[in-house]
Amino acid sequence: MEFKYIDAHCHIEDKSFNKNRDEIVKNAKDNGVEIVTSGASLGGCKRALNFKKEYGIYLTLGFHPGRTKAQDNVVDKVYNLIRENEKELLAVGEVGLDINVQNLDRQKIVFEKFVGLAEELNKPVIIHGRGLEKECFDVLNNRVVSMFHCYSGSINLAKELIENGHYVSLSTLVCFSKDHQNLVENLDLENIVVETDSPYLSPIKGEKNEPKNVIKVVEKIWEIKKEEYSLAEITKIIYDNTKKLYRI
Repeated sequence: MEFKYIDAHCHIEDKSFNKNRDEIVKNAKDNGVEIVTSGASLGGCKRALNFKKEYGIYLTLGFHPGRTKAQDNVVDKVYNLIRENEKELLAVGEVGLDINVQNLDRQKIVFEKFVGLAEELNKPVIIHGRGLEKECFDVLNNRVVSMFHCYSGSINLAKELIENGHYVSLSTLVCFSKDHQNLVENLDLENIVVETDSPYLSPIKGEKNEPKNVIKVVEKIWEIKKEEYSLAEITKIIYDNTKKLYRI
């Protein structure tokens, strides 16, 4: 199988895929799409580890900021699970901050804990930074390479991230969001990767998102930049960027 695409961030372990997970993974592989699944809770991390082995897909593990009301012992279990399985992981995450979650001080404590772990393990960190991208960058402080997943921040911050060696991930939102299309128009392809965040953010109304839809993101980027690049060039640049980020 020759792969041409990598879905840099999705959630194959999500329970909504329980009825058709085999089909979803096969759809991706049949379309030349490699998968990076991301555990984001204690149960999700355990399931993601199992599916990594079952399907031969890539893996990151972290703790979503929306779950940081959890007790310390739950956070510690995820932390220890990552340390115990570091050789199975491409990166730590998703972790970060979310403007829609109330306990910002607690979020920062947990985020700092996992950034420190990524630094210790010499792994990239996958950042969830909805509405607080600059605050996440401040906590990160260039200690490790990061990928800002489903990036929705400013153009200027995206450029600053890339200039500092970090990666910006464009999701399936680019298929229908003018703000995300504007990002594409104003950014070069350096350190740009793509994702679906499946089963969320579907570009097809009424359907769950799935990793094969990452092709739609690449095609939309080409539609915006077709005067600069061929589709084959964009596909290869983004694929190579993702392999460089994850060291695969």
